[in-house]
Amino acid sequence: MRELRRQKTAQEYHEHRNRWAFLAAAVTNGALIVASMFSRRKPKLTSPDDFIDKRFRRLAERATGESRPTDWDSLIADAKAKGLRGPW
Repeated sequence: MRELRRQKTAQEYHEHRNRWAFLAAAVTNGALIVASMFSRRKPKLTSPDDFIDKRFRRLAERATGESRPTDWDSLIADAKAKGLRGPW
């Protein structure tokens, strides 16, 4: 049952992100671009992830095993090696 629930959650997340959130982001960005033609401000464009509930996204990432990197030490060491400066 857990595997079926995990598969269903992953399928719903990918369908929601690839279809509906993408469509909402495309419509929103199109409206922002048209509105920016009449103003001087540059629009802040949206991504499909902006339209997905954060709790649902975390649940789906846990279910599918897809997540963003959390090993910040290796990323900080890489930035130091490149000579980038930061708060560290």
